[in-house]
Amino acid sequence: MDAIGLYQFHRPDPETPWADSMGGMKDLYDAGKIQMIGISNADVAQIDEARAVCGDALVSVQNQFSPGFRSSAGELAHCAQAGLAWFPWSPFGGMGDAGSLASTAGEFAAVAEELGVSVYQVTLAWHLAQSEVVLPIPGASRPRSIQDSAGATELTLSADQLSRLNAA
Repeated sequence: MDAIGLYQFHRPDPETPWADSMGGMKDLYDAGKIQMIGISNADVAQIDEARAVCGDALVSVQNQFSPGFRSSAGELAHCAQAGLAWFPWSPFGGMGDAGSLASTAGEFAAVAEELGVSVYQVTLAWHLAQSEVVLPIPGASRPRSIQDSAGATELTLSADQLSRLNAA
């Protein structure tokens, strides 16, 4: 491999200034070692600083976002406005919580029942409905789960359903 397609910078060294880390990423990009830059676990100020340092090489942000963890909604909106891909990690709430999603996200389960699909499919469809820049990262260990997740791309949530899910 001559270059990494997308290098997603995950865990910054707290002893290194963010701008310096982004400068290192830009150096890798300029040297042709990576083709695109992504960042993870970033707030709006860090996103803006990364854009200032990396320019158009910055293409994505990966933050936690799920029905039970919405504190990065501001970053999602910021990415949508900037045209940066948004990768919500742990879209079902994480490995420990994914199995209980139907009981912890009651409105999502109710919409799933209305539509005759899984709560996971509704959750991914809700993610996709947030913005055109959203690309959820669901984990799966069984082919059936992968097929179910893929079905979310064909699921259309009504305005009422979206409103209920956003308010949940």
